[in-house]
Amino acid sequence: MVLVHPLPIDTFLKSLLSAAENCGYLGTVVLLARARDATAQYRELTDAWTDVHDVTGPALAVLCPVPPEVPAHGVRFPFDPAQGVAAEGMTLEVPHSGRQFEKSFWKDLPFRPGWDDPFVRPQRPAPAEVHASGWTRAVTDAAWFFGIEESRVPCLVVLSMRERHGTVIPIDESFGVYDFLKELMERLGSAPVSLGKSLGERQQLRHQIACNVRGLEAAQVQSLRQRLVEAEVLAPNLIADCRARLEALTQAEPSDDDLRVLHAVCDVLRSPQRQAERHNLRIGGLLSRLDRVIGTLERQRPSWEKVRQWQERLVTVEREVIVLRDEVASIGLSGLLQQVAAELPLPLHKEDMDPTPRLPGWSFSLLGHRPKQTVSAAAPWAAERTGRLGLVMVHGILSGPDMWTPLENLLIDDTDLGFVDPLTFGYRTGLIRLNPAHVFPSINVVADSLKEYLATEAEGYEQLVLLAHSMGGLVVQRCLTRMLAEGRGRELRRIRRVVLLACPNSGAQILQSLRRGAMGRRHPQERQLRPLDEEVTFTRRVLMRDVVHASRVTERTCPIPFSVFAGESDNIVPAASAQDVYPDAAALPGNHSEIARPASPKHRTYTTLRRLLLKERLA
Repeated sequence: MVLVHPLPIDTFLKSLLSAAENCGYLGTVVLLARARDATAQYRELTDAWTDVHDVTGPALAVLCPVPPEVPAHGVRFPFDPAQGVAAEGMTLEVPHSGRQFEKSFWKDLPFRPGWDDPFVRPQRPAPAEVHASGWTRAVTDAAWFFGIEESRVPCLVVLSMRERHGTVIPIDESFGVYDFLKELMERLGSAPVSLGKSLGERQQLRHQIACNVRGLEAAQVQSLRQRLVEAEVLAPNLIADCRARLEALTQAEPSDDDLRVLHAVCDVLRSPQRQAERHNLRIGGLLSRLDRVIGTLERQRPSWEKVRQWQERLVTVEREVIVLRDEVASIGLSGLLQQVAAELPLPLHKEDMDPTPRLPGWSFSLLGHRPKQTVSAAAPWAAERTGRLGLVMVHGILSGPDMWTPLENLLIDDTDLGFVDPLTFGYRTGLIRLNPAHVFPSINVVADSLKEYLATEAEGYEQLVLLAHSMGGLVVQRCLTRMLAEGRGRELRRIRRVVLLACPNSGAQILQSLRRGAMGRRHPQERQLRPLDEEVTFTRRVLMRDVVHASRVTERTCPIPFSVFAGESDNIVPAASAQDVYPDAAALPGNHSEIARPASPKHRTYTTLRRLLLKERLA
C-alpha cells in the first residue's frame, strides 16, 4: 500500500492499544502472516476473517493483513465502522463499536485525512506485488514491535488490555484459528454477547433521537429574538417572556405554556389597535416569522413523546453497558487462552517470553507444542543412542525449527518409530536485519554450522537420516560437498539417507522479483535461490558424482541415497527444480509449506517418510 503519508507501524499499534483500552475492549487479536504465507490455508483464513469478527463480537478488536489481491485505496476514515481502518498493509475491524473506537483511534494519530474525502489516497495505483510487499513489511515490523522472532510467524497475538499481557500462538496446519477463537468466546460466557446487543441498541437509540429531535435552529432563534426586542414596547413583559422561552426551545420540547405565549405575542401583533404602532416600529414580517416558528414546533410535538421514551430507554441501556463492560473487563483472558490451548487435539503449552522494550509494562508468553522427548543438546552424553536413528531436520529460508512441530508430534505418537529421535537444526534467517550488529549467514556458513551440529548434537548416533525443506536442502548438499572437499568422506557413512522436500535444486523463478524487493539484492540466502546460480550448480555436479552415483566410501566419496519430492500444488518451487536429475524423485500432496507439515498420520508426506525410516532400520 503506497500512502501519501505512510503511517509507522509502531504508531499505528500504539494508537490501537490506547484506543482499545480506553473503549473498554477486553482484548485485541492480531494476525501476523506474511504475503509469502498466502497459501490456501492463509487465503482461506483472510477470506473468512469477517467470520472471525462475528465470533469475537464486541469483546475483541481484530487486526489482520490486507491480502495482496485486494487493492487498498489507502487509510480509510472511520465514517463506516463496518469497513474498518487500514494502514500500510494492515486493516482493523471492530464490530459493534458504535464508532467510539474509531474516534478514539483517530484522535491519537499524527495526521488526519480531509473531512471531505474518506481516504488518504495513494500516489498512484499499485499492482498486487506492491501490496504483497507492503503486507510483508507491515507484518515484519509488527513482529519486531511485539518482540516476536521471525521463526514464530505466522502467528496470532492476543493482547489482554486489562492484564497488559500478550499471548503469541504460532499457526500451523494443526491449528484452526476460527475454531480456537470460537471456543474461547464460548468460555467467555454471555457477557460479551450481551454487551454487543446493548452497544447495538445504544447506537440505534442515539441515532433515532438525533434524527427526530430538531427543535429550532439557533440562527432562526437569534434573528427572531432581535426583532422581538424592537417590539417589546407593545407588551414588555409578554415579549420578554417569549424571548426567554425561544432560547430554551432550541434543544427542549415545547410545552403548552410555550405555545400559549407564542400565540399571545401573535395576537398582540395582529391587534387592529396596534397597527399604527407596528408600522412606526418597522417590524413588518415579524408576525410571519412567528407563525413559521409555531408551525414548526407543533409539527414536531408528536415525535417528542417517542423521543422521551427513547431517552428513558437510553439511560437504562447506558447503565447496562457500564455493568457489562465491568463484567467483561474482569475476565482473565490470558488464563482462558491457556485453558483452551491445553485442550486442543495437539495441546499448546505456555512458555514465557522476554518482555519487549517497545511496550513498557507488558509481558508476553508463547503457546507452543510440548517439547519433544529427545536428546538434550546440553548433555548429549546423558542418553543412550546405540541402535537409535537420529532424524536431523533442516528448515528453509524465512522459517525456523518450529515448522517441524506437526511432524515431530506425529513421530512421537507413532509406536513403530520409537527408535527415531527427531533432531531440529536451526539457523538465522529473515527479511530485514533488526540489529545492525547481526547478519544473515550465507549458505556456506550455515553448512559449516550443520557440520558442527552433526559432530556435537548428533554425536553418538550410528545412523542418521537428513530431512530438509526448501533452502534447507541446499544447506544439506553444501554441507556434504564441503565435508568431502575436506577429505572427511568416511565420516558420512552414518548418514543412511537424505530426504529433500520442495528443494529449489535448480532455483525458484516464482516470486523472484518480490523476494528481491522484500529481502534486497544482497541478501546472502536469497541470491542462491535464483535460477542457475553458479555455486549451486557446481555443488549439485559434485554431489551427483561423489555421493549419489558414488560406488564406495573413500576420503572424497561416500554413496548416500537421495529421495527428493516436489509439492503437487507448489507454485514456489516447480517440480522440475525440486526433482531435478535425481534418480529417486516423486511428488507429494500440498503446496510449498504443506508438504513439510503433515496434519495427520495419513498424509502421504508422513507415510512416505515413515516407510523410508522403517526401511533404514531393517537395513
